[in-house]
Amino acid sequence: MKKIIQKIYVLLMPMVMVAQNAYASVTKPESYGLVEATSFSDIIETVIMWILTFAGSLAVLMIVVAGVMYMTSVGDSAKTDKAKELLTASIIGLVIVLVAYVIVVIVGEVLGAGW
Repeated sequence: MKKIIQKIYVLLMPMVMVAQNAYASVTKPESYGLVEATSFSDIIETVIMWILTFAGSLAVLMIVVAGVMYMTSVGDSAKTDKAKELLTASIIGLVIVLVAYVIVVIVGEVLGAGW
């Protein structure tokens, strides 16, 4: 048991160190807050980014839920099929969110919004 805990510790320690560096590099955490919005385009940008962030987070959460459903299906083909369908739908949703983000950025650049 002690060796398993040591292996887990060795595997997780680099992740903790990277997370600390990533957290330390955040310089402007309020970058998508409505407080800073000074124009109509800033408000639109903020709302769009909040919506895309929420949708992306929801898609990732659903991927995790589908994974848990798949692991706990215990060989039941109906539960396994349902988990696979949810996983497929979640991945499609995540791709749609990423494409929507790219479209928003491209349209913002074309219109000169400076996003």
